[in-house]
Amino acid sequence: MKKLFIVLAILASLGAGIIFYLRQNKLKDFEPLIKQRLSKLVVDASHGLYQLDIGELQADVIGGKLILTNARLRPDTTVFAELERLKKAPNDLFDITISQLSIDDIVPADFIANKTINLGRLFINKPIVTVYHKKQPYNVPDDEEPKTLYQQIQKDVSSIKVDTLILQNIDFIYKNTARKDKLTRLLNIKVVFADILIDSSTQADKERVLFAKSCLINLKDYTLSTSDSLYRLRVGEIDIQTLPKAMQLKKVQFLPRGTINNFYKKIGHQQDRFELSFDQVNFSRVEWWEMLAEESLAVKRVQLVNGSLKIFNDKSQPIDTRSKIGKYPHQILMNVPLLLTVDSLAIRNLDLSYTELNPKSGEKGTLHFSNIEGLITNITNEPAKIKQNAFMRVSAKATFMKQAAVKAAFEFNLGRHKSGVFKLTASMGPLQGQVLNNITVPLGLLKINSLQIKSLDASIRGDNYKGSGTVKMIYNDLNITALKTADDTLKKRRLLSFIANAFVIKKDNPLSGSPVRVEIAAFDRNTQRSFFNLVWKTIFTGAGKTVGYKVKK
Repeated sequence: MKKLFIVLAILASLGAGIIFYLRQNKLKDFEPLIKQRLSKLVVDASHGLYQLDIGELQADVIGGKLILTNARLRPDTTVFAELERLKKAPNDLFDITISQLSIDDIVPADFIANKTINLGRLFINKPIVTVYHKKQPYNVPDDEEPKTLYQQIQKDVSSIKVDTLILQNIDFIYKNTARKDKLTRLLNIKVVFADILIDSSTQADKERVLFAKSCLINLKDYTLSTSDSLYRLRVGEIDIQTLPKAMQLKKVQFLPRGTINNFYKKIGHQQDRFELSFDQVNFSRVEWWEMLAEESLAVKRVQLVNGSLKIFNDKSQPIDTRSKIGKYPHQILMNVPLLLTVDSLAIRNLDLSYTELNPKSGEKGTLHFSNIEGLITNITNEPAKIKQNAFMRVSAKATFMKQAAVKAAFEFNLGRHKSGVFKLTASMGPLQGQVLNNITVPLGLLKINSLQIKSLDASIRGDNYKGSGTVKMIYNDLNITALKTADDTLKKRRLLSFIANAFVIKKDNPLSGSPVRVEIAAFDRNTQRSFFNLVWKTIFTGAGKTVGYKVKK
């Protein structure tokens, strides 16, 4: 028994001595070797374009922990200049500074010697990531596949496995060197990667994003201004989950940057001014791999929840004489500079108002649609998908002027987008005509004294230059008063009103003893006006013919 205690004492002393030695000599033994291997991995993987500088490294052998402080991944400008000379330089250069990186569950000796690297948890705090973008004209897609990251490091490493990688408080800076004023900065980003594996089996795995089985990204208070500085996009919070291929945007706003007066002072002509917001925008089944490679944006479903869209146009401004040919919804889609496919886009609870200022009356009139529910299907500019299905369809229902139920269905021919071919069917339920005075008085100098619309149905076909179809409006008891402006007020035109009610307008449809009138509607497009102007004017032409009113071009 005594010998046993002596043996145990010797073993305990020996173990304590080894632990003490490793704790006292960990940096001297392992720091240079670990630094050397890390630096070699970076140089080999980037073909010398990047260097890794490490300020301090602490290797806790017993605790299985490695801590790097003041590390920097920096581009070698000499190598980059040579790549530019050879026309092989990338479009983007990265400069990454890390205040602290800690690795748990690591065996430093294995990290130095083995070709297989297994790491537990990596935590990176307050990294500053700067991207310098310079579009190189020779960087065009070719048939030759570039080497994968694994192929570039496989001489030294057969696999790299990381259980969890956490990046906290990322400061991301994006600089476009072609434009000195183009700088994007994102703060306080959090990213969590799980189950990272770089080996021969995952080098082309499209189910992984950046070699991770799953990735969570959280970003708050994202802002972006449009290139013309007229609008600013704000997103309160962005959550991305790559495993279910989902993304959610919260508190989304697309708002003008200045006042109405400043807006029109800057553009100098008539133009719609938008104020758009949504509580949530949800994306399902996003194909991250294609998006990261800048090949395409493919999404199974997008949902816009609880939104508001306010549109304003000041008709006292000079007319924009530029042609709007090519500005229909499906034509704009076809001009998106990357392949885009969204199987369906659903709109839930959107309020839409259109307000126009009439310089003749000095008043504003507003059209209002509330509780809009809509669905758009087959949103794509990909030729192969258009061959399979050439039609983008839009269906929507809403409440018009807080009273009448309306439905509309558009069909846009993607295969004939250059001609602007489209179809529309629309219907409206019962409406008390007096509510239209919010529009007809300020914009048309016309007051509706009485009108009961029972229903309205329209079927329209159109293209770049015209709209035509049929309009059936059933109504009764139409009576109006024509107005004029005088001394900054609106006054009645009694004689004209009498003539209109007695001899011009048709009081009912159908008239007593006559069939229901279904009018042919045709309108030649003013190419300086928008798509929705053509749709509205075509329907209004048919409705005007029904009541005996001729719509002006």
